[in-house]
Amino acid sequence: MELAELRQAIEASDAEWVPGETSLSPYEIDPEAMELLGYVPGPEEPSLDEQEAMAQAGLETFALGAPGYPPAHDWRDAGGDFVTPIRDQARCGSCVAFGSCATVEGTLRVQEQDAGLEVDLSEAQLFYCIARAQGRRCSGQQTGGWWPSAALDAFREEGVADEACYPYQAGDQDCTDLRSDWRSRLTTIAGWQEIDAQPEMRAWLSERGPLVGTMKVYEDFARYYRGGVYKYVAGNFGGGHCICLVGYDDPAGCWIGKNSWGTDWGEEGFFRIAYGECAIDSTMWAVEGASSQGTG
Repeated sequence: MELAELRQAIEASDAEWVPGETSLSPYEIDPEAMELLGYVPGPEEPSLDEQEAMAQAGLETFALGAPGYPPAHDWRDAGGDFVTPIRDQARCGSCVAFGSCATVEGTLRVQEQDAGLEVDLSEAQLFYCIARAQGRRCSGQQTGGWWPSAALDAFREEGVADEACYPYQAGDQDCTDLRSDWRSRLTTIAGWQEIDAQPEMRAWLSERGPLVGTMKVYEDFARYYRGGVYKYVAGNFGGGHCICLVGYDDPAGCWIGKNSWGTDWGEEGFFRIAYGECAIDSTMWAVEGASSQGTG
């Protein structure tokens, strides 16, 4: 799909988001390769198509209820920026590690009411050590990618060290670069929970911090999203993706997401997506009781 074709398709639709060249425009979006993506439904989770139907059904149900939360909230502008900087997973299906680390980092800042808290967790340890031990890899039809419940279980049961213990580089690795003192530098969580109702997602976001989310990614979003409230318009299906939700906006009808594709994509690495779109709100995962041993 070329950019000119997409612009014509957007003009002919009810979508209002802004397309343009991004750092990912040259990429071919291949669901088998999983590059840039990497969410696959876990053993007990619905398929991506089923999740998409659930999100649409949830949107219809929500429209009948009365909200019990503020009309909008964004942790980037909540008396300080409680969201850690944008990362870049590059050409590896490690998005679950990035979405999970971003959510725990943001939860720590909110929990401590300290927007300047220095926290940068090692996606490399989470994916190349813990997920790898479970047989997960950057790509592959049977072994590529991961799912949020497994990543959050790892935070609860094992802990994840800071970035300096194992700096991230894209590409399958065997955990040999992990610093010897990593056990004294762990961040853990007391627990996590799934949230399936959209009003409860907004309530958690407005009060307690970011959420882990997943979505279906299509070619128009990955290659050409520059800003605005995204709705799928055209292009091939690319695969499942894990991101961090940092806010919502009821007047605009959208979630606010933190992606892991660098700052030259989207709204300086962030994006907005319409409620019920691309399975974004079929389920989200909330982090409870984060604690950190600090860095050495």
